[in-house]
Amino acid sequence: MTLRPYLTAFGLQWKIGLRYRIAVVAGLVAQMWFGAVTLMAYASVYHAAPDVQAPLSLRQAMTYTWIQQSLFTLLPLGCLPAVGDAAKTGAIVYDLLRPVDMWHWWLSATLARLLGNAVPRAVLLACVAGPLAMLVGLGAWSLAPPADLTAAVLSLLSITLGALLSATIVMWWNILTARTLSPLGSYAVGTPLAVLLSGMLLPLPLYPDWIRPFLLAQPFAGITDIPIRIYLGTPIPGGVATGLGLQLFWLTTLTLLGRLWMRQTVNRLEVQGA
Repeated sequence: MTLRPYLTAFGLQWKIGLRYRIAVVAGLVAQMWFGAVTLMAYASVYHAAPDVQAPLSLRQAMTYTWIQQSLFTLLPLGCLPAVGDAAKTGAIVYDLLRPVDMWHWWLSATLARLLGNAVPRAVLLACVAGPLAMLVGLGAWSLAPPADLTAAVLSLLSITLGALLSATIVMWWNILTARTLSPLGSYAVGTPLAVLLSGMLLPLPLYPDWIRPFLLAQPFAGITDIPIRIYLGTPIPGGVATGLGLQLFWLTTLTLLGRLWMRQTVNRLEVQGA
């Protein structure tokens, strides 16, 4: 299998994602605003109950929030917009006619869109919430450094797996869009699931004890929650190897089942018109 067409698809979608620089700045401002509001809420709760032994310290909860906000656009909120447009107009037939593996073609474009949106915002927000916040006297509210060098390296590996896992979940939304011929269903399902189960709404370690094992085991935790836990050095049941193993498990499982579902969907597609 030649990689050239998939690298081309990745490169084109990456350039599209970087084209809208004003959107990057606007998104950065929005994520900083939501992050600041969340941090103030955490500060109020932690200071009101200083004797409560929470799974995360206040500084860890604040760092968790900053990283989550920086990676918000990495979440699988819905289908790839190009697939949604193609499903509505019937142009999806062009993808079917390409002499390439359709799964890899869509996956390359999906991964590029996710990274093209997430990387610039993450870098800018890390600079603002980290060194800049320290310089203006907001060190207690700033982005904390990783627990140690090992945590930094492993968290980068985990973020890479998280990006691939997110792109694979978006592939499921792409297939759903191809079946229903509308992107609305993918966003209606994907957005609440991603926001709630990834830890964006509330860090997963802060949920009640009885539900934490389920939250850690489900696939959305592998996108941002597990990488952040590794970054912070907070305990993961079974250790870091378990966290990375869960990411690999879901990546493999969703890929195999997704390719099967895509094959069935393609076989059922009907293109009408002259």
